[in-house]
Amino acid sequence: MVMKNKYIISLFLIVSISGCGKSLNLQVDTAVPTPLASQLPLIVGVYYNDNFKNFIFKESTDSREDWTIDNRSSRILLFNDILPSMFKTVNPVNNITSSDSMIDGILEPEVIEMQVALPEETHSDMFEAWIKYGIKLYNPSGTIISEWQITGYGKTHKEMFKNKERGLTTAINMALRDIGAKMVLDFPRAPGIKNWLSTKIDCAQFSNIC
Repeated sequence: MVMKNKYIISLFLIVSISGCGKSLNLQVDTAVPTPLASQLPLIVGVYYNDNFKNFIFKESTDSREDWTIDNRSSRILLFNDILPSMFKTVNPVNNITSSDSMIDGILEPEVIEMQVALPEETHSDMFEAWIKYGIKLYNPSGTIISEWQITGYGKTHKEMFKNKERGLTTAINMALRDIGAKMVLDFPRAPGIKNWLSTKIDCAQFSNIC
């Protein structure tokens, strides 16, 4: 896939690793390329609900006594960069309805799940990360048009990063990159999207999409 316009994501991680008997506080600047998309001549609103803005991964078990991963700002920056590459105009909105007659639809992303794994936990050679987002598209009146899920996966070999901090950070970065690529690729394939697009754009100009 062709990529363009690298941007910097501030990915703030707080990882408390009981196996090491210490807490780690990391500030990571990560460069993630934006997938090249066919920009659609649409005006789309984006609604970041409380889940999307505030979700923090937390886990407390015998093996993970107190783990926290905070990447709130990074996922908003990710969507703020990807959506304008997909649509002519993207406007933030405060809910899933809008009285603006110019808006064609409203997107609402949501965090469903996030998991990470260390090599010693999976008996493999990899640091791994999984992030699952739910995406909903509404018409301006709030009626749902489409709903689908995107799962991003990232991994890195433990030989490249000897410590947990860098290994987990790189795996999460790769999962975010995967999310970005799949958002672009999966959008026209999501349920109901082609029918919706056929009422909004000239499909003769975008035959690969609708």
